[in-house]
Amino acid sequence: MVTGSREDYLICIHKLTQGGGVAKTNDIAQFMKVSPASVTEMMRRLAEENLVDYEKYRGVRLTRAGQRHAKQIRRKHRLMERFLVNILDTDAETAHEEACKLEHVLSDSAAQKLCRIIGEPEECTGCDDTCDGICVNHSLTQDTVASMNEGDAAVISHLRCENAEKIRKLISMGFVPGRRIVLENDLPFKGPLVLRIGDSRVALDRDYADLIFVDRD
Repeated sequence: MVTGSREDYLICIHKLTQGGGVAKTNDIAQFMKVSPASVTEMMRRLAEENLVDYEKYRGVRLTRAGQRHAKQIRRKHRLMERFLVNILDTDAETAHEEACKLEHVLSDSAAQKLCRIIGEPEECTGCDDTCDGICVNHSLTQDTVASMNEGDAAVISHLRCENAEKIRKLISMGFVPGRRIVLENDLPFKGPLVLRIGDSRVALDRDYADLIFVDRD
């Protein structure tokens, strides 16, 4: 199991080697604010776990497994940061500090739920296999509540909107990914859509209907 401390080292190495090459022990020590001896010991442990390629005095680089793990943690950090800022209205500095703590304990399933609520961070558009288990492919479904007919049932896939206030409103109304909804009434004259969510009935303004993507039953 890769602990939070080990993950911090992986992220550090990933940042230091993004332009190619290897990360030197002294550079890692300076970045992590630890002694070179501590870095050497950690590199040995990470090498045993096949997360880094390490040769004393020559530097270190991430293995493919190490790169995947580091990118997943960074992905979780971005998701948590955006959730704290956009949904919980947290200031950017506090959000970054909290994300640094939570990125290590956030499960892949919880990260997927965050992704479904806030959408893909721009850095992950067109994501590759480094985001396995975390990214949600929002292109899989194009159906929205607006495309439903009276009596149709569906499960909310994800929300998509650049306006954080609208996302917060939808969540407060109960439109959370994973929940089952039924369109009970499509009121005439551009009236609201009446949907059942669990035991509740909600009147949804038509302007919001295209923001809720669904998987049909």
